[in-house]
Amino acid sequence: MGEHAGEGANFIFDRKISDIEQTGKTFWLVRSPKARPAHVQKMCSTSPGYMIFIEPATKGGARPTIEAEAAKEYSHDRALWHRLPVGLSPVTGKLDTGATALVFDTLTANVSGVLDLWEYSEYSDIHAPLKFILGCSTVCAVRRESRTHPQRMKSRYREIVAVARMKEPFCVWVR
Repeated sequence: MGEHAGEGANFIFDRKISDIEQTGKTFWLVRSPKARPAHVQKMCSTSPGYMIFIEPATKGGARPTIEAEAAKEYSHDRALWHRLPVGLSPVTGKLDTGATALVFDTLTANVSGVLDLWEYSEYSDIHAPLKFILGCSTVCAVRRESRTHPQRMKSRYREIVAVARMKEPFCVWVR
């Protein structure tokens, strides 16, 4: 979690928390091939889903977003589009055909704790350890130990920055 289009992380969290207070939800733009709408919707349809925001392994390890184009509409299936709620702060980022957003109904940045990444595996392949790479820092995960996997991440402990609860439709396309 880092700077986004010139806004610091704390400012963004405060803005998104205000969205939830005003509209009952907020939209968080993501651009990860490991968190596409159909994938997230399937995962969250069977049990509650949460987004855990963690610090990168090294300072400066997260690439700051420079795009600040604001989305106007969202769709859970790319067929039926809806206007973003009135009162919602801008949902900004790179808005091309791959732009998606996670939908939250709670968010708290008043969190302290450490997440052990070796306690989790990829949702799409529970035998694969979590892997973050530059440009792919949002992943769907399940609690399944991966500490003995030869391809596990070297840096296993990450500071928790914030936690959000997913709200139906969980993940949407935005434009």
